[in-house]
Amino acid sequence: MTPFSADSVLARLDADAELIGRLYALGEDLAAGFLEYPGRSPLRKMAGAVRRQLSRAALPQWRGEALYPAGPYSWWRPAAVERLPVVRFEYSHSLTIDRRALEARASQAEGWAGEAYRGLLAVLGDYPQVGAPIDPDISLGGRNYTHSIINYGRVLRKGLASYEYRIARGLAAARARNDTEREDLYLAMQDTLEGIREAHCRGLAALRNAQPSDAASAEWWTWQRLVAALEQVPERPARSFYEALVATNWLYYIDGTDNLGRFDQDLGRCYEADLDTGALTHAEGVALVAQLWDNVNANSGWNVAIGGTGADGASVANRLTLACIEAARGHRRPNLALRLSTQTPEAVLDAALDTIATGCGIPALYNEEAYLRAIREAHLNLPPKDLVHFAFGGCTELMVHGCSNVGSLDAGLNLPLILSEALRKHLTTAESFEALWEGWAAELRVTVARLTEQVSRAQAEHARYQPQPIRTLFVDDCLEAGVEYNAGGARYNWSVVNVGGLANVADALVALKQLVFDGGDVEAEAYWQALQGNFAEYEALRQRILRCSRYGNDCAVADEMAQRVARLVFDELRRYAPWRGGRFLPACLMFVTYVGAGMPVMATPDGRLAGELIADSIGPVAGRDHSGPTAMARSVAGIPQGLAPGTLVTNLRLAPSMFAAENRDRVKELIRTYFDLGGMQMQITVIDQETLQRAVEAPEEYGDLIVRVGGYSEYWRNLDDGLPRSVLQRTEHVM
Repeated sequence: MTPFSADSVLARLDADAELIGRLYALGEDLAAGFLEYPGRSPLRKMAGAVRRQLSRAALPQWRGEALYPAGPYSWWRPAAVERLPVVRFEYSHSLTIDRRALEARASQAEGWAGEAYRGLLAVLGDYPQVGAPIDPDISLGGRNYTHSIINYGRVLRKGLASYEYRIARGLAAARARNDTEREDLYLAMQDTLEGIREAHCRGLAALRNAQPSDAASAEWWTWQRLVAALEQVPERPARSFYEALVATNWLYYIDGTDNLGRFDQDLGRCYEADLDTGALTHAEGVALVAQLWDNVNANSGWNVAIGGTGADGASVANRLTLACIEAARGHRRPNLALRLSTQTPEAVLDAALDTIATGCGIPALYNEEAYLRAIREAHLNLPPKDLVHFAFGGCTELMVHGCSNVGSLDAGLNLPLILSEALRKHLTTAESFEALWEGWAAELRVTVARLTEQVSRAQAEHARYQPQPIRTLFVDDCLEAGVEYNAGGARYNWSVVNVGGLANVADALVALKQLVFDGGDVEAEAYWQALQGNFAEYEALRQRILRCSRYGNDCAVADEMAQRVARLVFDELRRYAPWRGGRFLPACLMFVTYVGAGMPVMATPDGRLAGELIADSIGPVAGRDHSGPTAMARSVAGIPQGLAPGTLVTNLRLAPSMFAAENRDRVKELIRTYFDLGGMQMQITVIDQETLQRAVEAPEEYGDLIVRVGGYSEYWRNLDDGLPRSVLQRTEHVM
C-alpha cells in the first residue's frame, strides 16, 4: 500500500456548499458533516460530522416500552432514508465508506444526485480505511477491528454535566500551555458532547409528543416514568435503578450497541438499594433487565461481564447478577460472561446452569483466578484496583471496563494455511520430524512477524485518519491525557489476535510423525501427493490417518503435540508489541469464521479434505473427542492457556439429561475440574442429537432454535455455509 501523508489526503477534502447541501438532501449526513469543516483535523471533522448526524437522524417511535430507544434502531445507520448511506460512522471503523455502493451510485444516479455522488467519490473515494494494510491471509476474524466498553458507571454517578467541566478544564490548560494539538481535541469533545445532548433533547421531545391519551392506563404510567427518568439522566446522576437503566440504555445506543461491560457492578448498588427500600421487586428487576437484553438482542449487540471478585478477593456477585442471568433465558444476546471464582455463591452457579439448561447457550463461564493470574503474567501493568475490572468485548476479547482500547480482533492466524505452506516447502525433504517441525516453526515466525508489523501500521493509520470522538469522550483517560482514543489515549491498550485451527495442526503433525517418521511405512512423497490430490486414490491412507491419535481424548501423544503447537504460537505472538501499546494477546474466537477459514486451505495431514471447515475453538476438531467430557476437559486444560488471556474458547455440548436434578452435581464437578486444571473459559450448548438432526433436515421449522457457535450464541435461522452441520458434528457428551 502506498503510504498517505496527512497533508495530501486532507487537502483533497474541500467541498463546495452546493455539494454539501446535496449530500444532506441525499441523507448522506455524516459525509456532508465531515466535509463541512475544511481545514480542520480529522478529529475535529469527525466530531462535527457526528454532531450533525445526531442532530438530523430519524428518531425511533415509542411503542410503550420501558426504555427509549428500543428494538432495532441505530443513530448511525438511519432506516428512514431510502437507501443506506454510503458513508457511515461505526464504533470500530469510524468513517466507513462503502466504496462499491458509492461507485455504483456515482455511475447510475442521474441529475443532481449523480453529480453529488460523483463529487463525493472524488473527495472521499480513496480516503484511507481501517485495516487496509492487513493481508487477507492473516485477517482471520478481523482486520484492525476494535470492540470497546465505555465508562457507563462514570456517567451514572456524575452525569454528562461533569464532562462539560472536564472538557473546559482541559481546554483552559491546553490554551495556557499554547498546546494546539490538545486544544483541538477538547474543541472536538465540545462538539461531540453537544451532539449527544442535542440527540437527547430531540429524543425527549419526541417522547413527550407520544403521550398516551388515557391517563389511567398502564401505558401512560410507563410513559410518565420514562419521561421523568430522561429528564434526569444522562445529564445528571441516576438516583434509582430505573434511572440508571434508562441512562445505560441511552448511552448504549449512542455508542453503537457494542458492549455493556460490568453491568451488574455499574448498576448493582442502585438495584440493591431499591430492593431494600421496596421501590423494586426482584421480579420487576428481572423484567426490566430483560427489556434491555431485548434491545441488545435486537441489535446483535455483544458482551456483558458479570460476577467476579473485588480487590480483596471476595465475590462481588450481587442480586443484580442473578437478575441478569434469569433475564437471559430465551435470548441469544447479550453474550453473558459469568466470572466464577472459588468465592462465588452456589446460588449464582445454580442460576447459570438453570439458564444454560434452557438451551440459550449463555452465560459462558470464566475462571476468575486463572484470568487474574494470566493478566498479571502478561505484564499488562494493571494495578489491583483496575485488574478486577477486566471484562470482555465482542465474543470474548479481554479488555478493561471503561478504560481500554483493545484491538479485537486486530488480525488472525490460520494455522492450517500456514502449515500447508510449510509442508509444500519441507515435507518431502525433511529427514526427521524435528526437521519438519523447524520448517513449520520458521514459516509461523515469518507469518507472525508480518502480522504484527501490519497490525501496527494499521493502528497508526487508524489513529491518523479514523479518530473516534464518542469513545474519546467516554473511555478513560482520553480526556485527562488530552489524547484521542485511537492514538493511545485510553489507559490500557493491547491487541487481541485470533488463532484458528490449532487442533487440526496438532492432529496433522501427530499423523505425520506416526505414519511417516516414526513408523516409516508411509513415504513423505506419497503423503504429499495425497494432500495435493485431496486424497483421491488415497482413501486407504486417509483411513489410516483417521485412526491416529487425536487431541481431545486425554491421549498424551496428541495432547503434548497440541501443547507444543500452542506454546510456539503463543510465545511468538507475545514477543511483539503493537503500535498503540501493550502486548499482542493470543485468542481463539472463531465465532462463524471457521467455515470460511477452511475454504482456501488444501487437504491437511489430519485427514481433513480441501475446503472443509477448521476447528471452531481451542477444543478438539468436532466429533474427534470420543472418550468423554472429562477426557476432553483434561486435554484442553493441558494447553498453556495462561499464555493466551485474549480468551481461548472451549465449546462443550451436553445432553439435556445432564441438567436433570440428579445430574446437576456432575455438571458442576466437570466445570470445577476443568477450572482446577487450568481451563479459563467454557461455553455449553444443551441440545440433543435428534433435535439437531431434525433442524438440519428442516431448518425452516427451527428458526428460533439457539445454539452456541464459536464465541457466542446464534439463532439457527442465521447459520449458513455449513455451520449447522458443524454443530451437529460436535460430540454430545453424557456422563
